[in-house]
Amino acid sequence: MRGRPVLGVVSGFLFGLSTAFTLLLFGSLPTSSIWLVLLPFLGVVLGLLMAWWAPFGNSDHGPNPRDTSHAGPADGDDAPEADRTNAPGEDPLDTAATGTDTENGD
Repeated sequence: MRGRPVLGVVSGFLFGLSTAFTLLLFGSLPTSSIWLVLLPFLGVVLGLLMAWWAPFGNSDHGPNPRDTSHAGPADGDDAPEADRTNAPGEDPLDTAATGTDTENGD
């Protein structure tokens, strides 16, 4: 079986159990209803089917998150020298050098 069947079983059971509990609390099902027992097991079947069917759709859409061919330089310096707003060695958070002190309203 492909996918993640254990995750499907656990999540399907919890989904069915919570659905049965919600229907019981809202008064849609009496406490003597057989649906309170069947819904968790139907959730297990639904979870197994979804685990078998997953991943949904075609996986050829969008970039591969493991593909690193589009990554920038290895040293982390992704901005060219001409695009920098601060001189080398200057603190980019230093507002006195740029004259943009916003605390005093200047």
